[in-house]
Amino acid sequence: MERPLNRVFESAQDLMGFVEELPQPAGEVTVAVADVDLIRILTLADPATTVETFTLRIERWETPHKRWNGRLGWMPGVIRQELRYPRSGAGAAEVEIGLRQPAPLAAVARAIYPLFAVTRGHHGYGYVGLGSDALSLVGLGLLPTPTAPGVPEVPVDHLDGVGLSLADYGLVSDQVRLAELVGFKDDPALTVFRHPLAVDPATGHLTVSDRGQAPLVDLNVHNPVGRFQGWVDPDGSYRASLVEGTLRLEPTAHSAERVVDVVLPLTAPVRGADVRGLRKIEAIDLSGVSVDDIDTERTIYRRLAELAATGVILHSLPTEMRIAEDVLGKDLAGLVRQTYRPSSGLVRELRSVPQRRLAMEQFGGFFELAEYTQSRGHRLLPKVSVVLSTMRPGRVAAVIEALAAQRYPDVEIIVALHGAEGPLPPRLEQVLAATGAVVTRHEKEKAFGAVLADAARIASGDLVVKIDDDDIYGPQVIGDLVLAHLYSGADMVGKTTEYLYLEALEHTVHRTFATEMHHYQIAGGAMMLSTAMLNEIGGWRPTPNSTDRSVLIRVGNAGGIGYRTNGLGYVYIRHADGHTWRRDDSSLVAGSYEQWPRFMPEIVEG
Repeated sequence: MERPLNRVFESAQDLMGFVEELPQPAGEVTVAVADVDLIRILTLADPATTVETFTLRIERWETPHKRWNGRLGWMPGVIRQELRYPRSGAGAAEVEIGLRQPAPLAAVARAIYPLFAVTRGHHGYGYVGLGSDALSLVGLGLLPTPTAPGVPEVPVDHLDGVGLSLADYGLVSDQVRLAELVGFKDDPALTVFRHPLAVDPATGHLTVSDRGQAPLVDLNVHNPVGRFQGWVDPDGSYRASLVEGTLRLEPTAHSAERVVDVVLPLTAPVRGADVRGLRKIEAIDLSGVSVDDIDTERTIYRRLAELAATGVILHSLPTEMRIAEDVLGKDLAGLVRQTYRPSSGLVRELRSVPQRRLAMEQFGGFFELAEYTQSRGHRLLPKVSVVLSTMRPGRVAAVIEALAAQRYPDVEIIVALHGAEGPLPPRLEQVLAATGAVVTRHEKEKAFGAVLADAARIASGDLVVKIDDDDIYGPQVIGDLVLAHLYSGADMVGKTTEYLYLEALEHTVHRTFATEMHHYQIAGGAMMLSTAMLNEIGGWRPTPNSTDRSVLIRVGNAGGIGYRTNGLGYVYIRHADGHTWRRDDSSLVAGSYEQWPRFMPEIVEG
């Protein structure tokens, strides 16, 4: 399988140039790339560029998690597949695919990507089909999945539909190709994309969007996956300056020796490799950044928005940088202008999480695409069904109110009353009526898992979140879970019991739970799965106890991927009147690395 490789591609532009120069058909192709993100570029290859044998080597690859089991995507005609991962940790990975007959390089790359990186299809039913044709590199940032979908294929000729377009929306950056597609989009016999959309090849924005001057964050690249933990010391911080058309990051005095200079071109998006290089960097000091003209300043904010989305704390932007509020928005610009000094734990999270949340939600390319399709009557953002089972109707009103106050726009609340007989408490009746929650009643003898399963069956959302009736939820919890669902590619996402309030002691503790990483241990009180995944695993088992664990086990055994996002907004309550979790309060306090002798509302609002 070893082949001589004369060149390792480090940049998207160089790799795209290589692909464009390949002969058509190409026959046998061998490519070496620096990191896994560059596979995405191969999915943009011209469909006429076909291969029979394709070898890909990734020089620096790391497994997404310890139980990683990559799978080849759909690729008909495979007669040989040889795959090699590093034995442990990070290292080189390689795959060779042999085909019965030539196939488009782009299709082969799409099939190969799931061997090396976490990805997932659409999150729900009835969504519009997306396609791409002659799409520029930056256009990838608009997509809900990492790879470009290309032009969907009809498996056999007799499945050609009458008036059936191959995709509902198609993204195109080449104006000539766009004109061709628009010219016959109403011809039932020729339609490829029902709605061909032009993507600006310079900015990556839709030309029909009013966001043309705003940054564009690629959620599949510019995200906090792998950020270092709150109780871990960072490798250091950077000081930024503008040098000859680049954003230069230099280590501050107290950084480790392994922290080296980073040079980011102003005219190209921050690469995935650079994002991974910032995982253990705490902050970037912007006080040394200055510009001579407004166009350069606007370009810098494109890079700063991408960096902000990774979770590295940006701070001390000078007042001389005048249009930050216009480009980044008042809230994000305000955070970036604030000063910052090295911190840890909750203080650090309260600065990092709101910054990255704002950057991703305001400038995420997928949100832009979803906004446009929404204006055409099609929804791309998932609807969320919140499922809550309770045997304590006197306690649950506050939780329902918190769910109704979520800032995420499309939430359905389902309340399963388990064993509740007679009239409900007046406050609960009022809250249920005010929130429009769906209420189901279940006899006391029914197992807890069966109650959850019945409640989930009537859910109309694309994503289902299981909520507990006695914990505390901030207004960003559902939004955080949806955001993590989008950028992690995971089948199941959740928060952890990172923040714990001990009611009897009136004490809040911050525990050492790893977050922003792929993981299977997720808090049952803030756990989200797609309806499709719930159906695949058979939903909750009808067990009286450990029902959440049964779902985690089923997802793992089905080959699903789990992900833990940040813990802010969710506080697990250890009540004074007993708890099913049998562990001494003092041992929980001893196992924490931060604690406060009071309840901490900052965590909830985080």
